[in-house]
Amino acid sequence: MLLSCEPASKVRVSVYASSELGPMLCHGELLCTFEISVRELLDRSQKSHPVIFQPKQGEVVSPCTSMFMTLKQRLSDQNNTAILRPLTTVTSDSICALTLETDAGHRLLAQYRRTQNSRDLDQSINRFEHTLDICPMDHPCRPAALFNLVNAKLVSCQANETYLDLDIPINLFQDALYLRPTGHLDRPNTQLHLAIALLSRFTKWGFQTDADAAEELLGEVLDVCHADSHIHRAALLAIETSAQQLSGSTAANSLGQKQPAASMLHLLSNQLVDRANRWQLPSNLGTMLRIRFTRRGNGEDLDQAITLLTKALAWSPVCHVHRSSLLDSLAVSLSARFDCQGKDEDLNQAIALSREALVLCPVGHTGRSEALNHLSIHLFSRFRHRGHVEDLDEAIILQKEALALRPVGHKDRYIPLNNLAAQFSSRFEHQGNDKDLDEAIVLYREALALCPVDYKGRFIPLNNLAIRLSSRFHHRGNGDDLDEAIALQREILALRPVGHPDRYMSLNNLAIPLSIRFKHRGNEEDLDQAIVLHREALALYPVGHSDRGNRDDLDEAIVFQREALALRPVDHPNRYKLLGNLAKHLLVRFDHEDLDEGIALCREVLTLLPVGHTHRFQSLADLAAQLSTRFEHRGNEEDLDETIALCREALALCPAGHTAQPSLLGHLAGQLSKRFDHRRCNHEDLDEAIALQKEALALFPVDHTHRSQSLSNLAEHLSKRFVHQGNDEDLDEAVALARGALALHPVGHIARPSSLNNFAKQLSQRFKHRGNDQDLDEAITLCREVLALRPVGHADRPLALYRLAIHLSTRFDHHGNGEDLDKSRENLRCALTLMTQHDPRRLWVHQLLATVYVSSYRHDSTGLGEDIDNLNAAMHHFKAATNIVPGGLLLRLQASLRWVHHAIQYSHSTQLDAHATSIQLLDAYTSVTASVSSRRDAMKEFRRSLAMDAASCALRSGDVCRAVELLEQGRTVIWTQMTRLRTPFDSLQIRDDSTMALMKRIKDLSSLLDKPPASHPEDTPRVDIKAEEARYRRLMKDWNGAVEEIRKIEGFSRFLLPPLFSDLQDAARDGPIIVLVASKSSCDDIIIPHKQPPISIQLPTDFEKLLRLMLALREAIEKEAGPKGNQPALIKALRKLWDLVVRPVVENLGKFARRGSRIWWCPTSVFNFLPLHAAGEYRANGESLSQQYISSYTPSLTALMRARRSLERSPSVSFAAIGQDHPAGDSFTLDCVEPELELMRSLLPPPPTVSFTKITSVDATKSTALCALQNNTWLHFACHGTQKWDEPFNSALLMRDKPLSLLDIVHMDLSRHQFAFLSACETAFGDYGTPDEVIHLAAGLQFAGIKSVIGTLWKVNDSTVQRLVEAFYKNLCGDGTMNPKRAARALHRAVQSLASDRDIPLDQRIVCGYVAKDSKFNISDFETVYFHDMWPLLRCTALCEGKAQHYTFGSNAESYHNGRTQSRWT
Repeated sequence: MLLSCEPASKVRVSVYASSELGPMLCHGELLCTFEISVRELLDRSQKSHPVIFQPKQGEVVSPCTSMFMTLKQRLSDQNNTAILRPLTTVTSDSICALTLETDAGHRLLAQYRRTQNSRDLDQSINRFEHTLDICPMDHPCRPAALFNLVNAKLVSCQANETYLDLDIPINLFQDALYLRPTGHLDRPNTQLHLAIALLSRFTKWGFQTDADAAEELLGEVLDVCHADSHIHRAALLAIETSAQQLSGSTAANSLGQKQPAASMLHLLSNQLVDRANRWQLPSNLGTMLRIRFTRRGNGEDLDQAITLLTKALAWSPVCHVHRSSLLDSLAVSLSARFDCQGKDEDLNQAIALSREALVLCPVGHTGRSEALNHLSIHLFSRFRHRGHVEDLDEAIILQKEALALRPVGHKDRYIPLNNLAAQFSSRFEHQGNDKDLDEAIVLYREALALCPVDYKGRFIPLNNLAIRLSSRFHHRGNGDDLDEAIALQREILALRPVGHPDRYMSLNNLAIPLSIRFKHRGNEEDLDQAIVLHREALALYPVGHSDRGNRDDLDEAIVFQREALALRPVDHPNRYKLLGNLAKHLLVRFDHEDLDEGIALCREVLTLLPVGHTHRFQSLADLAAQLSTRFEHRGNEEDLDETIALCREALALCPAGHTAQPSLLGHLAGQLSKRFDHRRCNHEDLDEAIALQKEALALFPVDHTHRSQSLSNLAEHLSKRFVHQGNDEDLDEAVALARGALALHPVGHIARPSSLNNFAKQLSQRFKHRGNDQDLDEAITLCREVLALRPVGHADRPLALYRLAIHLSTRFDHHGNGEDLDKSRENLRCALTLMTQHDPRRLWVHQLLATVYVSSYRHDSTGLGEDIDNLNAAMHHFKAATNIVPGGLLLRLQASLRWVHHAIQYSHSTQLDAHATSIQLLDAYTSVTASVSSRRDAMKEFRRSLAMDAASCALRSGDVCRAVELLEQGRTVIWTQMTRLRTPFDSLQIRDDSTMALMKRIKDLSSLLDKPPASHPEDTPRVDIKAEEARYRRLMKDWNGAVEEIRKIEGFSRFLLPPLFSDLQDAARDGPIIVLVASKSSCDDIIIPHKQPPISIQLPTDFEKLLRLMLALREAIEKEAGPKGNQPALIKALRKLWDLVVRPVVENLGKFARRGSRIWWCPTSVFNFLPLHAAGEYRANGESLSQQYISSYTPSLTALMRARRSLERSPSVSFAAIGQDHPAGDSFTLDCVEPELELMRSLLPPPPTVSFTKITSVDATKSTALCALQNNTWLHFACHGTQKWDEPFNSALLMRDKPLSLLDIVHMDLSRHQFAFLSACETAFGDYGTPDEVIHLAAGLQFAGIKSVIGTLWKVNDSTVQRLVEAFYKNLCGDGTMNPKRAARALHRAVQSLASDRDIPLDQRIVCGYVAKDSKFNISDFETVYFHDMWPLLRCTALCEGKAQHYTFGSNAESYHNGRTQSRWT
């Protein structure tokens, strides 16, 4: 049929019951007529929804009550006004007459059936006779015309009981059957009617031939037709009716004719009765198997039950008294299998069977209410599965009728009350219609009224009503509903006394609404009571406890869930439900182990629910929720990615229109937004989150209960995108959405304050972007409304005061109205008084209050005392904010840095205290970070000059000792934190047993903390830093606790605390230490002698001049020398360095160190990049530092003291030479690596003095280098080196396969090692980002424990390297012995030999001259290693017997990539 292309067009549909399956002679019997639009027809076709039509009162129709129509759109030659084609194409007047006459006959026959008026029947026969008369013998419709006539005559015979006339219809049926041969669609129907006519004649006359013929005909019908077909069931009914008649017949009929032989009559009766009653055995057995399934859960029982019940139904006569119950039993079994296996066809078949059962229970039937209830339940189940609201609507209609059939006073009224209430509740959740929720509450109230106080199941309606009242409270905000819900939960708790297995659930169910009421009204009694209830629910009591019983806490519940799970075998169809329940309990009680187990259980659930299972999408969503929770607590990026993947799969499996679709869309949007927050690099995640949230919003009608939250979520996503992309449209839309969310929460609604705050937040964001005063004013108005809804005593009043204060302070900054500032200050003071001492939000309030006081100081500053009071108050609140421990280390650190900023800005007396607090909090904050790389990243986020500014502040106040202490605490923080974990505990071993146990505990914890964080090869997924931090924080908390215990031991009160100056001064026992401090406020040097008080000298320079000097030196060294080797720019820079920095120091050193003695430089900040040892006048008879003192360097005083610890040295030497001439990814080969190592081998003493191992070429891999590094105490590396500026801990020595990184080195224990020579580029090159952390390869080897390391700073050609290596090893072991004490002397002489070569450029001659002119220098002992960070001056240090010495030599300025000279030195 062609339909109109206009979707709104109406189509009038008439439904007919055809008498023929073959060629139709007429329209058939009219069942019903209805109108429907083309749009709805298309929609029902696409969604496979049938058209349902109910019989009118008193109307008798076919058992079919629904019809499925399939429509397809296609191009048509017809125009848009095309109409329905007629059912029959009229080709002639004769055919038209046949149709009209046949329709009239059927209409009269149907009218007779309704009215039993014999005149209608006679007229019907006349019409059919006329049709047969005008229908030609060869016409294809003649069999139908003949069949219609004979069928009407049979009805007449039966009605008039004129059985003598049966011969006529039987003959006519036989004629019709002849015209419908085997294979004809209507042959079974003709056979059925002929058999019925024969059985009727057999009943009266007893002709055995009639019975035999009827049996044969019915047997053929049963064999050919499907068991569910109408004809099949009619044949069974005919057999049953005949058997009943036979069993009650007399010896002779009413006409006195002779009966057949008694034996033949008995045989026929048995055959027919057996055939009619064979359904009973499979029905009984099937029912028993289904019952056993419900108890044992064996899926095979359920499958067998369904098979048997299907057979029973096929053998059950259509009008049998028990057929309805059979249909119902099979429907219930199929529904049970659907619950276990999730196959749609099972549920659809259950619904079809329930519909048929309902037809068999017409109005007035005693079983109709139950049939209505069952069909309603199955439709409701399909709604929950597919989410089609048509199923839910029909379920409600049916359940309403079921309830009406059980009026007030009916003993079973409770069941439809409860079911109908549940369906109304579900429709409310799906569509958000208030009327549904109200109706559900009314029904639940009535259901509760039907349950006496002493009824054991009373808790069910109590709980149902309480839940719905809570829902209405959340939807409308009516406090009476919440009060009643709490009262009902209290009654439930009273029904579950101590010892009841489900008491813990009632405790939690009561605690939750009490907590909500506390948030709504702020009554602390509610909060206290909720806490008591939660504690009781979660408290651990032993089995058999006299006060509580055995299972009244969460742990016990989990134990019993496990026990129940153990009783369900792996193949049990309901096992997945127990797995899911246990997983949810574990999530409630989760610690990290519970969460992991819960996730594992959810994964097992998924394996039991294959693709296509109805519950799979929900299980996917459950697993996603668990993984999302684990991500929140551990930060593992892989969990977040898997959560998003699972959400996508769940959404794909959720049918369109399903009630869960909006929540799945919103959850996926939330996870994508979370991933954007986590990575901040993929804007596609945020864009998709917005698109999904918009789709979810579109599924919520305007008045839906969840629409407001969806609006708020979308506003938040758009606001976030505005912040990152700056699109004004996003910001405006966010404001509009927030306004819309607020409109859905009218005055009195519980969620109105939240919507007010969200709207105010969006308006404030737009004000900051555009400066529109109206936005800010409206935000303030909204916040004032929130405050009005949070009266005195409400728990959220302090937060409301704080938020209003923020906006008022912002408006003051914009307009300068003092009233706003005063009101803001007043609100904040009030908020402080309302907060408990341990409330973390006190930090926010103190910090904002400090800012307000600073604004007051600036606004009212007149130089009077009141202004100073404002400033003092500001500093007081900044300090108070840093002491709010619950606020967290990061926020406390940020508050302390703001304190520093304002204290410096206004020269306040708390500057020094602020700096000291910031340094302490910075150390604490970075110490809980798992990896050294993440610590360095964390430090980059804060002031890099913090330690230098603190020292400068202390110097300005005249406290030189404090300046030194602050520098030690605030510099080399990363190395200091790692060193703490390697602190020796020998001094604790002399204590008692408890101290020994404590020592073992802290050793074990230190070992765990000192292990490298989880790492993987580059080709495996990266474990997120935050995941490792969670583990690290737990261990660090235990470690800090153990340290506190040690500090309680007498004599250990300062164990691992930052050293005092009195301790640090011991570092100067072999010579004074000069600490150079560079800050923007001043540049100073501190001279620290061993016994005398330290002194400070302000240098005649500033920070900017030092930066310019550093750049000038870099440029001078990069310039090639002139024809005579002169470098005037370099000389000029070194002279300036002498004048500005070194000369003032030398002028004050005379009282502390004799000429020619040792001094140690400890540079900070930009001083790290200046070659202090090379400073001088560089003119005839001019002064220079190298003429007067021997310079050494140390990164810190603590490092110098640590290096002087004496360790025993092994008499034998294991020496490994590792060379890699062609590492992975390098463009060319280092030709001199192999000759260099062979030269070394020839110069080293032979075995047994030296055990020499050479590793080169393909053998020099990362793993072999690590083994050699671990197993040999003397090392020489000849290879490429690289410094990673962005990730300095990834700086590395390049091996054949993978880099040997600094991160690999720092986690090794090399405390037995004596010496390492790094003949590689960039091994002592520092980090620009954190210069005072001294992060490079040489420092890493020193930290790992090697006593003496020679590293590189700049590039030098291979010929120079070979000369230096040859000279060094000749001087080191020329007498056949290996003594690390001679390393410095050997290097000194090697450099002297190079200095005699005048072909070396000036930059190298300077260095060599510095060493060569040191004729008074006698190398005796050395103790530390430090490598200057940037400059092209090689500085090397050897360690011997407790003292340190550094040597330097220069490099050429040739480019690494110039193609002329190969170089590996930097």
